[in-house]
Amino acid sequence: SIASDEELIEKLGCLAWDKEGDDVDNTNDGTKQRGIYPLKIQQSTPLRVLHRRSSEIRTRYVLGLSACRIDDHWFRLRMSTSAGTYVKEFVHGDCGRTHPNIGSMLGGRTDITELDCESIAM
Repeated sequence: SIASDEELIEKLGCLAWDKEGDDVDNTNDGTKQRGIYPLKIQQSTPLRVLHRRSSEIRTRYVLGLSACRIDDHWFRLRMSTSAGTYVKEFVHGDCGRTHPNIGSMLGGRTDITELDCESIAM
């Protein structure tokens, strides 16, 4: 049988930008909050899909997260999430429609420029 969306785990990699050049590091998750997984996030329907999806608040989970700083503003994120998580919005916050988000954890503005799905598991 096919697993429901709630049972699927997505592993993703992304390239992100941080305006403040905050303390994302090479050894920990870089979010200034340690040992918080699974991290429960609340996501309103993203602005980019609101024209085709109903406006709802969805609960999703970030199951693991690691970051590696590239330079003062750029860093790579690797994460595993519950299926259906709006990852772009988890990084930039979608005007406060996803909380918490990487930007709110780092205390500044963040954005995502690349997103790759590395695997999907049950």
